Amino acid sequence: MGESSPQSAGLRRDLEVLTELASEESLRRGGLGVVRIAERLGREKSQVSRALRALEAEQMVERDPRTRTFQLGPALYTLAARGVETRMVRAAARWMRGLAEEQDGIVRLCVLIGGQVLTLVMITPGRTLQENSSAEAGVPVTATSAGSALLLDWPPDTLDQLGVGDGFGEQVERVRSRGHAVHQDTDGSGRSGVAAPIRDFRGIVLAAIELAVADDGAAPAPGVVAAVRAAADALSRDLGHDAAVVTRV
Repeated sequence: MGESSPQSAGLRRDLEVLTELASEESLRRGGLGVVRIAERLGREKSQVSRALRALEAEQMVERDPRTRTFQLGPALYTLAARGVETRMVRAAARWMRGLAEEQDGIVRLCVLIGGQVLTLVMITPGRTLQENSSAEAGVPVTATSAGSALLLDWPPDTLDQLGVGDGFGEQVERVRSRGHAVHQDTDGSGRSGVAAPIRDFRGIVLAAIELAVADDGAAPAPGVVAAVRAAADALSRDLGHDAAVVTRV
């Protein structure tokens, strides 16, 4: 009853190899070779080699042909990213609903894909969460408050790759210093946007929460800005972000 099946034992051994490749030593050295992994696990080199070949075939690990060391592969990172995105969408629902009802505005959860802003989910007061709104796909970063909030991790000299024009880098710097972005009505929609970044446990910007409210020609009230930032901070904490720890590091 308590013994593992051959399949589960093999899976456990594969996971042990992946764990070693995620270790501090592996990250510091830029990967580990078969011999070192076998030493760390106390296993036969042939057994570790077979596990690595199977994992490499699925792109869960990748081998450097020059050094013959292994690192975690692209398929594993893609799987992890999808998991984080799914968790983020689920965790965002309550904060988005509360913000939409409290501020009587449209709330979006946005990410940066291919240099453009994509809305993962959207909610309006009194309505349920709407996922993957195609109407919101492919919005230029300059056309929404979420755009500059999503670019906070980008070095200034890389913004040119987006073709955003002169001055946008300065806008991103202002957003970085104050912690939120504002985009006044420039397209005749009658709405302005306020956005704040969502960070993961590493402090990296994953997404942004954006609130669109009626534009009366004035800057958003401090209470509106505070509400957006509070929702983004709460979701960041749900994803493991600790601002104090990241700041100290």
